[in-house]
Amino acid sequence: MSATAEDKVGPVKPERLHQALGIYQSALAAKEESDADEAAAAGETASHRAILAVRREFPDAGEFQSLSVRLLHFTEILGDKKLVKWGMVTHSQGGIEIHDAVVNALAAAPFRKSGVLDKVAFHALVKAEYNRLEAEEKK
Repeated sequence: MSATAEDKVGPVKPERLHQALGIYQSALAAKEESDADEAAAAGETASHRAILAVRREFPDAGEFQSLSVRLLHFTEILGDKKLVKWGMVTHSQGGIEIHDAVVNALAAAPFRKSGVLDKVAFHALVKAEYNRLEAEEKK
């Protein structure tokens, strides 16, 4: 990640990240359903096609940059042992369940100069967001 790209990775609205995740997942699912030979001929990977689908829905360059970096780190989050231990990410035969607190925290999470997700800050954000959502539910 270049220095100019790092500067553009700002926080996004949680609802925008939820929307981008939905578009990304839909594009991946559509890819699985399409003809694999046709896709191979085009030389297009499923993740590349999914990112292009997100780009079409989010034409603002700054917002797209921030969303795409967060989407590219999403698989890292799915395998985060601390989140699994906390029950925020659950793996089962039916798929993967992710607590809204995780996605909301990812929307605001800072990235280091190297482009790596700041895990300590991210985990703190997940806890804070979980507590906020739980407090809202009790109202």
